[in-house]
Amino acid sequence: MYLVTGATGNVGKEVVEELLGAGERVRVFTRDERKVAHWGSRVEKAVGDLARQDTIAPALQGARAAFLLPVAEADGVDHVRSFLEAARASGAPRIVLLSSISAGAPTVQLAHRHAEREQLVKASGLPWTFVRPGTFMSNTFQWVRSIKAERVVYNPHGDGKTAPIAPRDIAAVAARAMVTGELLGQALEVTGPELLSTPEQVEILARVLGVPLRRVDVSVDAARRRMIEAGMPPSFAAALGELIERIRSGNGALKTDTVERVTGRKPATFEAWARAHAQAWTAS
Repeated sequence: MYLVTGATGNVGKEVVEELLGAGERVRVFTRDERKVAHWGSRVEKAVGDLARQDTIAPALQGARAAFLLPVAEADGVDHVRSFLEAARASGAPRIVLLSSISAGAPTVQLAHRHAEREQLVKASGLPWTFVRPGTFMSNTFQWVRSIKAERVVYNPHGDGKTAPIAPRDIAAVAARAMVTGELLGQALEVTGPELLSTPEQVEILARVLGVPLRRVDVSVDAARRRMIEAGMPPSFAAALGELIERIRSGNGALKTDTVERVTGRKPATFEAWARAHAQAWTAS
C-alpha cells in the first residue's frame, strides 16, 4: 500500500496515476473525499488534514511508502513534523518528499523553507528520497486569463531561462522512488529536457494554439503588486519575487537527465505538453 498526500494537486494526482498504472495499491489522503471520487474503488480514501495529527496515523497504517506534499503556508514545517512523528509510529514507511531544486542552494526564502523541510525528514530517522523539481510547465496556466482576454503574456522573468518540467514527469520519478529502495538517501533534481526563456515559451504556445500572442515585459515589483492584488499574502508574493529575480539574473538555467535515468523514458518537451493541454487556454 502506498499513501499519497496532495492527491488533488498537479503532481499528486499524477503520482496516483503512475502507481495505479504500475498495478500498485494506493491510498489517498484528502480533506474532501468528493474531490477524489473519480478514482472510485481504484483507490482507498483516508479523510484527514496534515494540520490534524490524529488523522495522519490511520492514513499511514500499513503504508510501505508515503508521498509527502507539504502545504505552502508558513506553518507547513509544523505539518511536516507532525506527519513524520506519525510515520515513525506507523511502521516507518519510506518518505518521498516533494521539495524544490532550489533547496540544494537555498539563497531565497522559498528555498530556505524547502531546505528546512528536508532537514526535518533527514533528522526523523525515516528512510527518505527528495524529489527536487525545477519550474513546473503547469505554471504557465497563470497566463490563461491574460491570453483569453488580451492574447498577452506578462513577463517579469526577462530572458532568464529554466528547464520547465511536466508534472507527470515529476510524478514518475516520485512513484519510482516510492516503490523501490534503490533511490533511498538521494536528492533527485528533476527538470525538463530543454532550457527555455518565457519569450521562447510564449512563441511555442502561440504556435500550438495557432494564434498570435504578445509578450509584455514587466518589472519584478510590478509582478509582486499584481500577485498581492490577486489576493496573495504579501510575504508569499515577496518570496516569489525573490525567485523571479533569481531566474531573471540567469541563475535558473539548470538541466538534468534525472527523469530518463530514473524512469527510462524521456521527459516531455514544453511543446508536447502544451499540445496535450491546449484546451486550458482555449476553452470558454
